[in-house]
Amino acid sequence: MNEVEFRNWMIKNDINRKVQSDIVSRIKKVEREIENCDIDEQYRSDKCESLMTLFLNMGINNEMKKYPNAHFPIGKYYMSAFRYAIKQYVLFCDENHRK
Repeated sequence: MNEVEFRNWMIKNDINRKVQSDIVSRIKKVEREIENCDIDEQYRSDKCESLMTLFLNMGINNEMKKYPNAHFPIGKYYMSAFRYAIKQYVLFCDENHRK
């Protein structure tokens, strides 16, 4: 994750500091918990679509079952926060790749 540029992009888009920290923390957790996950590689591969499918239906799905050692709040509404964080990173990447 290109954290410095991502944070700068969030500042430019008026995302408050607390929310920025939460988003960055969630992306780091995704990279840590999903084996061999690099958010930038995921973006290059399919704009993080396959990564976001893990968090569909609050993580209760066959894709998430492929990662039994990942520690996420499966079944909790909070799982949508991970999708939101990934979506923000995709928006950031989309803008930066257009330049």
